[in-house]
Amino acid sequence: MKQAGKFTLLGLALGLALSLPLAAAEHPVKLEKDADCATCHEDKTKGKAVHTAISMGCPTCHEVKTEGDTTTVNLVSPKEELCFTCHEKSNQKVLHGPYAQGLCTACHDPHTSDFPNQLKASTQDLCLGCHGQGHLKVDQPAKTVTTPWGATLTFDQIKGMQYIGLDKGEMAGHPMEGHPVSGRNTKLGIKGGDITCLTCHQPHASDVRNLMPAGVTRDIDLCNTCHKE
Repeated sequence: MKQAGKFTLLGLALGLALSLPLAAAEHPVKLEKDADCATCHEDKTKGKAVHTAISMGCPTCHEVKTEGDTTTVNLVSPKEELCFTCHEKSNQKVLHGPYAQGLCTACHDPHTSDFPNQLKASTQDLCLGCHGQGHLKVDQPAKTVTTPWGATLTFDQIKGMQYIGLDKGEMAGHPMEGHPVSGRNTKLGIKGGDITCLTCHQPHASDVRNLMPAGVTRDIDLCNTCHKE
């Protein structure tokens, strides 16, 4: 059985895509009271998967202040806490690293996306983009890594992240050599017909180690969900 390795990168910095800085950012133009943000930011309101908060209005997440001829825009809460003001954080025992740190925008677009659940890429591309073979672009001087979809994380933020060794096509090799991790299921009755990381793992939280589904206490229990014989 192949053993998962771990990144041992260290450091501290922060640069998530689509996030505002902690200090209020000055808006390019003055905004009058009750201005319609969509007049300029229409791209944030349309797409296959639009955040439900968009219909609640931009002030749900953004604080807009105009003093004289200057308008500043800030998030209503620290970015690591903002999503949890609406989406209650799980109290389960095992949390996915980015989820635990409130780095929701590492995987989700806060406004709109062409992927379900406002993901920044397909489920499998997201998982393997970090846990697969060498997709992260490392900036050693800045002590950051950048995902294929443009989210930037610090060495500290990915400390302890598990890396899985797969075949060259990243279709098989976990949790043991030859076991499929992607693609169509032609032998077993997996719902939807596809094997993905989410066939065996929860994306956010679980009470079971390695983010395995509820009810799994031994590895064989997970195997038996598909291999019933």
